[in-house]
Amino acid sequence: MKTHLECIPCFIKQSLEAARMATDDEEIHEKVLKEVMKHLETISFSDSPPELSRDVHKIIKTITKSKDPYKKVKDQSNQKARNLYPRLKKLVDEADDPLLMAVKLAIVGNVIDFGTSNRFNLEDMIDNAVKKKFVDEAYPQFKKTLEQAKTILYLADNSGEIFFDKLLIEKLTKRGKDITYVVKANPIINDVLVEDAKFAGIDKLATIMEGDAGQKISAPGMVLSYASKEFQEKLRSSDMVISKGQGNYESLSDIDREVFFLLMVKCPLVAQDIGTEMAQLVLKVK
Repeated sequence: MKTHLECIPCFIKQSLEAARMATDDEEIHEKVLKEVMKHLETISFSDSPPELSRDVHKIIKTITKSKDPYKKVKDQSNQKARNLYPRLKKLVDEADDPLLMAVKLAIVGNVIDFGTSNRFNLEDMIDNAVKKKFVDEAYPQFKKTLEQAKTILYLADNSGEIFFDKLLIEKLTKRGKDITYVVKANPIINDVLVEDAKFAGIDKLATIMEGDAGQKISAPGMVLSYASKEFQEKLRSSDMVISKGQGNYESLSDIDREVFFLLMVKCPLVAQDIGTEMAQLVLKVK
């Protein structure tokens, strides 16, 4: 996806949010906004939002002198999701189609996102997941590809959400799949890092890979121009690719291979690109 004019207010709002998480100093908040707005005057709208966000958050971190402004909210999300996990696992185990329920809950977990201006109530989404329909025309193809696949590349999105991913990964490993779970090399918004994945026990189920290993700053989505050679090889060679979240959709929706995108639609531009409505649970293949 390319960047639109409507993305600009979101970059500015997110910059202020991140700056306030990093410090209470209003002079620094003002400096962050001024520098971000100055940078946004120079951008190319042909770049994807995650590419631009990468540079915006570099400015925020430099000015606030904070390596990880979202650290506190990430830890809170991880703890809350860990507490919810037994309840979520029970929903999967008791479902008529446990795989489908695991997919739906993995998508519901995408509600935990500080990278968008639209926020949804996680508890409400979990309660609705049992009965809520979602954009699932791709589910038969998902099952067919899964049945034939031996290796799966699973792109993570947000902290907290990892416990929802775990439900689906457990179902995949029970089918004997070899899974590589892709995280970020550096803090960026509330995206998953190696330490978060290990906190959820993903390392006991899958191989954890930093998709942008070697980079000093990360983007909130897997931007291929910054991806490691190892990741790019896995992207080419894996039998199945599962991509979580809007950032990864914005980064990879135009690539030339089959990808199963699992996301909660929180942006009207993403909704328009997918052809659905806001607040929809989406399983889409492109």
